[in-house]
Amino acid sequence: MVIGIIGAGISGLVAGRLLAKAGHEVKIIEKSRGTGGKMATVTGGKNNDVKLDYGYSYFTANTEEFQPFFDELNEQKLITQWADHFGLFDGEDLFMKNPNRDHQHYYTAIDGMASIPEYLSRWVDVISEVKAGGLTYIGADRRKKRSWMINLTDMSVVEVDAVIIAAPATEALGVLQTAQDETAARKIMRYIDDVHYNPSFTLMATYGEMDIPDWKGIECESSDLSWIFNESSKGDNATGPALVAHSSSEFVKKHYNDDPGDVVELLKERLGDILGSWAATPEWTHLHHWKYLRARNTLNEYYLELEENDGPLALIGDYLMGNNLESSYISGYKLANHWIEKYKHSFEHDTQAKPIL
Repeated sequence: MVIGIIGAGISGLVAGRLLAKAGHEVKIIEKSRGTGGKMATVTGGKNNDVKLDYGYSYFTANTEEFQPFFDELNEQKLITQWADHFGLFDGEDLFMKNPNRDHQHYYTAIDGMASIPEYLSRWVDVISEVKAGGLTYIGADRRKKRSWMINLTDMSVVEVDAVIIAAPATEALGVLQTAQDETAARKIMRYIDDVHYNPSFTLMATYGEMDIPDWKGIECESSDLSWIFNESSKGDNATGPALVAHSSSEFVKKHYNDDPGDVVELLKERLGDILGSWAATPEWTHLHHWKYLRARNTLNEYYLELEENDGPLALIGDYLMGNNLESSYISGYKLANHWIEKYKHSFEHDTQAKPIL
């Protein structure tokens, strides 16, 4: 089959790689320049020589499904153990160890989290910097070669036999709404209509030559910030502190229409309140606005699928069965192996497909 995947985040890339290895032709459509979604890394700092992860800063490896991929990344020397606990700011006091979190291993990428989707993208064809504007369902109309047409915003069309939407639920809903009224794709919309996200302003900040803090991350409660990550603790690429601070969703709602420069000043001030005056005076900053950082209400399914033999369609992502990198991986993994088995005879040639770890 020719399978079109909308979104080159971790779930889309994982599903695409497994399906491609099984013999299907995979085309991934990504609106951004690069791949990875929230597995994002920026190179910044005064001398443009510091790497900061400003989406997912870490990941866990707690599930059986994720373990083979974790081992693969480890063998490729792409990842390392980073922390075994995080701190807590409860609104008044700062604790170097969060008493509300159990001890476990937290991992990160050695060369920035974006290196993981870059590694995965080797197996798939990614069409980047173009957005999927909608879907046209052809289905059983055999005068057409494929069952679906993915309509791109540059006015081009990608014809495919099956569609996987690996975008945030809000964006997936928008794509589904463009499908023809009679298509069964609209039946799936009610499942994702209630999924909403916590947005975040994310501030990246680097400082001059000074001591690097020995803590790895601080979870913030009752604050304008939700997390502060010490990116300079991940390696030897910084001569001073390098921080990534995620705002709370309430902060975004309050300051959504403010000038970005004013937002930066407010976040710098809050960093100083929590960490000390030094944190309020970085030498370099960069601001990013995440519209869909974390789903508030995830769905209790690994994936959502339409049972349509003439035009398969499914939804995957980190809003299904969790809210992190590991759950996003498992969502793509589960659907891919399901389709590999279900459509193992759906080749132009008599090729057999087998599930791949």
